[in-house]
Amino acid sequence: MLNKKNIMGIIQDHKDQIDEIESELQRADDLNLDIPEVTRAARNELSYLYDNKARYEMQAKAWGLIEEETNV
Repeated sequence: MLNKKNIMGIIQDHKDQIDEIESELQRADDLNLDIPEVTRAARNELSYLYDNKARYEMQAKAWGLIEEETNV
């Protein structure tokens, strides 16, 4: 269950998973590996992780755990 005690850990887990998948996709690209089904699945997972991370970050901001970014 999502709460103030675990939300930052969940956000970090999502960041770690995003970094790992992006790294593997880049590695596959560097090796000229083209497996459309795998690439599509990886990109779908990235989309899911980015969406959830954004939601969790908004919640963490609402709870005052993350400072609002100011656009200068």
